[in-house]
Amino acid sequence: MTAEEKAALAKERLAACKKYMRVDYDEDDELIAALMDANDGYLADAGVRRDVSPARHDLIVHAMTLQMYDARGADTPQQALETVPPVVRQMFNQLKIRCNYGGAADGAGG
Repeated sequence: MTAEEKAALAKERLAACKKYMRVDYDEDDELIAALMDANDGYLADAGVRRDVSPARHDLIVHAMTLQMYDARGADTPQQALETVPPVVRQMFNQLKIRCNYGGAADGAGG
């Protein structure tokens, strides 16, 4: 993937995340992109690869980013993660299993 393609993908993913978050202003784009990057890293460290199911991966990143964005003033970082919807945790677990047991990109996006 070229640098231009990576930049275009990052811009597309940021726009999709902002839509999920219902953020319609650009002032926090840098913060949201940084949160997304941190969540991408978290998933990668947990053994979850985006190429296995990009749509599911991005939905998990969107939900985690929204929770972290909304919980910026929380007393502890754990409070931000305690409010992640159970369906997101289930999707994470399913995708992690799929990644760790030979799940290949299926082209279905989800």
